[in-house]
Amino acid sequence: MDKRAYLNFCLEKVIESKGQDVFLKVGVAPRIRVGTQVLPLSFRELASEEARELVRELLTPQQWEALEKNRSVDFGFTYKEKGCRFRANAFYQQGLLSIVFRLLWSGIPNFEELRLPGILGKVALERSGIILIAGAVSSGKSTTIAAIVNAMNKSVQRHIITLEDPVEYLYEDDQCLIQQREVGEDTESFGSALKYAVRQSPDVVVIGEMRDAESFRFSLAAAEVGRLVISSIHAQSVYQVFDRFLGFFPSEERDAVLRHFAANVSCIAIQKLITEKDGKTLIPAVEILLGNFIVRQLIMEKKIDKLDQALRNCRQEGMQTMEQSLFQLWESQKITREAAMAASLSPQELEALMKGIHIGQETKILGG
Repeated sequence: MDKRAYLNFCLEKVIESKGQDVFLKVGVAPRIRVGTQVLPLSFRELASEEARELVRELLTPQQWEALEKNRSVDFGFTYKEKGCRFRANAFYQQGLLSIVFRLLWSGIPNFEELRLPGILGKVALERSGIILIAGAVSSGKSTTIAAIVNAMNKSVQRHIITLEDPVEYLYEDDQCLIQQREVGEDTESFGSALKYAVRQSPDVVVIGEMRDAESFRFSLAAAEVGRLVISSIHAQSVYQVFDRFLGFFPSEERDAVLRHFAANVSCIAIQKLITEKDGKTLIPAVEILLGNFIVRQLIMEKKIDKLDQALRNCRQEGMQTMEQSLFQLWESQKITREAAMAASLSPQELEALMKGIHIGQETKILGG
């Protein structure tokens, strides 16, 4: 079996098992992640030269150069035989190459398939503003963003530019004209791509990750002139989202950043993937904050600590806390009590919900 057949065998196993990751390490049998378990495959070890040849075959010359320089590189590719897209990272450990492949999705997902809250379908049709999808590593942020872009592509006529490292989901133009730019392949850097993005007349700009002050400044400026910006950010609560992006800026700039963000925030969604009762299938729990009048006013007044109460008070608009989302999944018997508690940042609140006690049903949250 040649090196590509070896890889295809492993990729097909993770697809068949409804898993998430494939791990290839020189000298040991390959493994796949299914749910929360990392399971070995009954297959031979990967040889060092095979790993090197396989990586060279998968990478462009520019990506190979980046790997040799940085000792790690992100890339993406399509497994055409199965119609699946993978995101991957090749890296050195102990002087030998290892590779991790993440199965993204077969085709472009929609909200129903992902079992995401329906309110995100309405958010996808916003004309301008900032949408942030937050979560830990491997929490499905990129997949949710793909579903938002897919919803636009099916229903509205817009020009969308994506800036990604690497390109993960491949879109086909439908109602929208979609241009996908990959860092290292189509542009030298995120900074270079952002510099020229406005001149390319987009209605929507998708930034793979909000990673620094430059990308956040661009988002604020673009939203203020009527464009919609969608991006991901590493955070596990609404409060952490603010802590994260304000940390990009020196202290003297943060008040101005908050004012501009308050005027332009459309939605912040924080998600976690929870293993269902079958031990394999993952389902999202999602905290959702929408940019209504109360939320914008609280941000403007720097009352970030009161946003959690706004989430509880505005459920009729589609907002919800993470604990409310976890409670719904537990109540509908999709996840176990233990899984819900393990995912909660406020287990006491979740415990109260499970006992039928609804915390903080206040109506006044702007004062004090």
